[in-house]
Order: sequence, then structure tokens, then C-alpha cells
Amino acid sequence: MFRSRTQALAALTASAVSLSLTLSALPATAAPAPVAGNGPIPGFTEANAKWQRQYEKAFSSVPSPEVARDLDAELSREPGLATTGGDWRRVQRIVKHFRSYGLKPEIKTYYAYLSMPKRVEVEMTAPDRRTLPVKEKKQPWQKHYDDVIPGHNGLSPSGDVRGEVVYANYGRPEDFALLEKRGISVEGKIVLARYGAVFRGVKPREAAKHGAKGVLIYSDPADDGFTKGEVYPKGPWRAPDGIQRGSIAQIQLAAGDPQTPGWPAVKGAHRIPPSEAPMLKGLVPTTPISYGAAEPLLRALKGAEVPKEWQGGLPFPYRFGPGGTKVHLDLENTFEVRPLWDVIVRVPGSEHPEQEVIVGAHHDSWTYGSSDNLSGTENVLQIGRGLGALLKKGWRPKRTIVLATWDGEEYGLFGSTEYAEQRAGQLRNAVAYVNMDGAGGSHFGPATTPALDQSVIDATKEVRWPGTDGTLYEAWKKQNDGETPIDRIGGGSDFQAFFQRYGVPAMDLGSSTPGSSGQYHCACDDYYWMSNFGDPTWEYHTAMSRLTGIAALRLANADVVALGYRPYAAETAQYLADFAEEQRKRLGSVVVDVSRSVKQAKAWQEAAQALQARAKEALRDGDTDAFRRLNAKIMQTERDLLTDAGLPGRPWYKHQVYAPGLDTGYATQRLPALYDALFVDEDVAAAKEYEARLYRSLRAATRTLSPRGGG
Repeated sequence: MFRSRTQALAALTASAVSLSLTLSALPATAAPAPVAGNGPIPGFTEANAKWQRQYEKAFSSVPSPEVARDLDAELSREPGLATTGGDWRRVQRIVKHFRSYGLKPEIKTYYAYLSMPKRVEVEMTAPDRRTLPVKEKKQPWQKHYDDVIPGHNGLSPSGDVRGEVVYANYGRPEDFALLEKRGISVEGKIVLARYGAVFRGVKPREAAKHGAKGVLIYSDPADDGFTKGEVYPKGPWRAPDGIQRGSIAQIQLAAGDPQTPGWPAVKGAHRIPPSEAPMLKGLVPTTPISYGAAEPLLRALKGAEVPKEWQGGLPFPYRFGPGGTKVHLDLENTFEVRPLWDVIVRVPGSEHPEQEVIVGAHHDSWTYGSSDNLSGTENVLQIGRGLGALLKKGWRPKRTIVLATWDGEEYGLFGSTEYAEQRAGQLRNAVAYVNMDGAGGSHFGPATTPALDQSVIDATKEVRWPGTDGTLYEAWKKQNDGETPIDRIGGGSDFQAFFQRYGVPAMDLGSSTPGSSGQYHCACDDYYWMSNFGDPTWEYHTAMSRLTGIAALRLANADVVALGYRPYAAETAQYLADFAEEQRKRLGSVVVDVSRSVKQAKAWQEAAQALQARAKEALRDGDTDAFRRLNAKIMQTERDLLTDAGLPGRPWYKHQVYAPGLDTGYATQRLPALYDALFVDEDVAAAKEYEARLYRSLRAATRTLSPRGGG
């Protein structure tokens, strides 16, 4: 790092009806009480909506700020870097808590190829000689500080390089293009780039393309430091010694263990050589430093002054270089295959145990990880605590609910990807994947597939939002000028394998506090930061537990799963129209005709609207046979949008509507195969072939939702 009740519920006894009254009440200091809604719930019959609301109320009474606080104090007491002893002890603590809730956690072990820093030395050699710090200073409250690794860019090659420094702004392709236009070469140089704008792995990739020897990445105070406000430990923003660690694995090309792209990294698995791993290609030695360490390098640079959009927050004019500043970068990173550990809990469904709703968050962290991502892990635990309370009263979900805390996310989405690759067959029956990665702050920010937009909106109406007199829905609108913005799934967290490789509908539910970027991947991402600046009352954690739990319960219990494909189809038609317009803009004419795909997307939209009408009728009549048929269609539709061929140059990705951008890493690229083939590879024939594949997928999605098609 930058979410049905039918006969099974009706058969429950009167004692289960009183469940919400028998569960322990929240203490007086708890977060605002859940909303006691009484209206219909999309996807539920009228009778089953009443049952569902009883269970939502009962569930929502369980998560508490006190539990959130205590979990964070315990889990963040030592660093939890993937595959280390601290990580293993964190896993044991997570398992202990799940068991205490009456659940049965399982530890699944995978084996991933990754790097550990053995030697990190950065020295300024001209115009002055000084050794630059590579780790933050210890704070009095921080325990096990020797286990906090120095600044490290995971999966960076080792190297001992010397050279002049060139400043490259954010290190984007357009930044290197501007350098080239100015006649400034980075050939044989060391590039100094600031974090932000794009995924950090894009920066060394672009530097390597232009012949650089190495890369230093720093966090500029204009982006998350003193220009924003008080810095840690007096405030939430990044201090001069704060270092943003993070992987530079090329997750735009693949995710998971670099040596097993597409199959699970279990013991004895076939492994490709590192030199052939797409995630490791095209990199140069790279390490992160603080803005305190970057300041003397920038200050001594010669050359022309940069344009105003390149100027950062340090109090002097930034210059391009080269000249003035030289650096010696000495990195020794050890690479090996190491075990990592996912924690999995299954709550079997009473009617459709083969169908799964998966709720996940990663538990590994670069340092202590209170925000990234123990906030998510703690919410998964609170959801488990709530489900455990329901189970003790005889309740069962209609579909299986899987709770997961993933390992190795920070290196390249390792644990979630290996799990998904191992269970590829079973994922055909996955209803949805709900992700949390940073979920303990005042500002809500979801990302979804369009089919789940309304599910997110509906769930936000059921949760009181701390610091307000109303719901999260109302606070969300107020924070966004009356809008409810929902991003589209892109890259950078554990939803990627589920959604973009296996077509499982996904939502990513997150919340952050102003200043959250100041502790990102820093030693300051600790209990002190969270309890003083992030969520001092732990009420936002609690609200996010309730929100995610309600969203998951509705997906698990709906008579007809509430996945809406009418707006999805409309968006896809617009993406295609935008692609045609982009061709006119860039090429002067449309060379890849998408008119038949636009027409087909509109036919898909009509089929989705007709299916909604059939679902409404079935819910009114309580037609359980129709529920089964409709759910089979609804669950298949997202899978129809995959292509077995994968995307151009990155076959691991198979979703034709959404993928991480090749030059952004995190941000969403819509219609990635068409854009990559035509505008990146400049291959008109390939782009036409991918248009044909997309057209066939849209036809399949239309047939699936039609009365006689699909399941």
C-alpha cells in the first residue's frame, strides 16, 4: 500500500429471533450505535429482509472501540515484516483471537521469493562527503526497534554504484521525457525521484530504460511532510527522517510469488529462474531515503531550475542537475525463498456451502503497521468476533463466509495471490471478495466493480459514522460535495488476483484520516500514531468493522445476489466510446472500430435490466427455483469479461475492462487490452484481435443474463 434469507432463516427458532437482545450491549464509550433500519433490502424477500436486519443489528452490537484499541496495542507491539519472526508471532496472535471467538482458523503456508536488506549505505561524495541516514531515529515508546528494517525497496537488485545525481520529479514517463527534451541525460547517473503520482516500481523501470545506474526515492515535504502540518511525533505528517519503504516488483505485469506466476507457490512447486520473472525485469538498484537525507543532495545540485510543477517543499529552488552532487549507493540485498502464512477461517453456509463470500486484509507490514494494515486485520478480527457471537446462538450464513488475513502483501500481493491460484477451481463459486487495506479513519473511500456500487451505497446507510449525527452515507456525501464517489478497482492490494485474474466481483472498503500519508510505510506507522492522530477513539475502526460485516452478510444471505450489471454495461459502452475518441485525438482517425462492441454493450445493458425485472418478480413470489437460476447467471457474468489470452505483454491479467495502468501501477486502466495494444505497443492488428475478444465476451455476458442463456 495506497469491502437471503430463505427457508434456512425461517426455520430458526424463536430463541434466535431474540439474538440481538441477548448479545452484550456496547459500553458507554463505544462508537455510535448502528442504524436500526426496517425497510426492504435489495436481493431479499420482504420476510427475509426482516430476518436479515435482526442479524445485522445483532452483529453490529459486537464490534467495539475497546477491542479495536486492544488488538492494535497487541498486534503492533513489534514489526511484522513478511516471513520474519515478528510476522509469525503476529500470525499466532491472530489465530489465538479467532479461536477465542469460537472459530476454527487454519494457517496456510506458501513459499515466496523475496529480498531482505543486508547492507544499505548511501553516501554523498560531492560536493561534500557525508553518510546519509537509512533508518529513522527510535522513539521512546517503540519496542523491538532493532527488528525495524532500514529503508528498503523490496525486490530491488543489489548494486554498488557511484555517479552524478539527476532530479527526475516523480519519475514518471513524462518526467523522463521532459528531461530528454531539455537535453538532460540520465545515462550512467543516479536518479533522485520523489514518491507519489505513480506506483514506486514505475520509477526505477523508467530510470533503467534511460540508462540510469541507480535510483533514490524520497518523500518530499510538499507531498506529505511539514508543508502539510505538524510532523511526527507532534503531528501526523512525515518527519524529516521518515522513510517510505515499499516493493518495486512490477505488479503491473503479474502479482504473487515472482517465480510461480499463475500457479501456487506451495512446497515443491516448479519455479522459473528469477531472470525470467516478469515482476523482476528491467530494474536497477533502488532504495528509499527521507527528505532530510535528500535535502543536501537537492541543495547542491547544479543546472537549470526546474519548472514550478517540479518544485517540492524544501526551502530553495530545485535544479535538474547533473553537476554538483555525486552519490555512492551500496546495496546488498539477499534473495531467497521464504515461508509466509495466511490465516483462513471458514464459516460454512447452510444452503450453498460451495458459494463463498471472502473478506480479507493483509497482516504483514513494513514496520509496526498500525494503519497499513493492522487496521484492516483488526476489522477482520472484529467481524470474526461478531460472527462467532451469532454462531453461538445457532445462526448460520446461507453461503460460506471466508475470513482471511494475508501475508506478503507488501512485497507484491503474495499471500492472497497464492491462495487464489491454489483455489482457482473453487473461485468459480465465489460470490464476491471484500478487501480492507487501511480502514481506520474519518474519510471513507471505496473502490469496486460497477456491479457492487449499490451494495456499498446501501451498506453505508446502515452504519452510524463517528463525529456526526448521521450515517456513513450522509458523511460520505458531505465530504464530497453531495456525491458518493466510488473508484474502479485498479492495482496495489489483495483484490487483484480475485478480480483481475479470476473474475470474482470485488470491493475495496477503506478509510483514512488527513495525515495518513505521513506515516505510510514509515517506522512512525505505530500504535502511538494511530492513538494520537489516526483514530484516537478507535470509533472509525469499529464503524468500518460494522460496514464491512454488513456488506459481507448481505452478500452471503441474499436470496438473489445484489450484483447490478445494468450500470456496468452502460459504463463499458462509455469506455468504448472514449476509446474511439482517443483514437481520433491521438491518431487522427479511428483505426480500431469498436462500434459493434458498443452495440453489444448496450444489448448487455438491456439484458441486465430484464434480469432485474425477473429478480424483482421472483423475490415478490418467493420463487426459490428462480433464485437458483438467477444467481447462477449473476455469478457468471463477471467471469464472462475475462480472456484466456490475458492482456498484451502481461498474460497473468485476464480482465478486459479493468487492470492496473502499465505506467501508473495503482491507477485503473479501463479497456486495458485495447489501450495497451494500440497506444503502448502500437500494434493495430493486435488491438483489432483484442476488440474481437472483448466483443465475444460482451456477447457472452449478454447471453448469460438472458432468460435462456448462461446457467
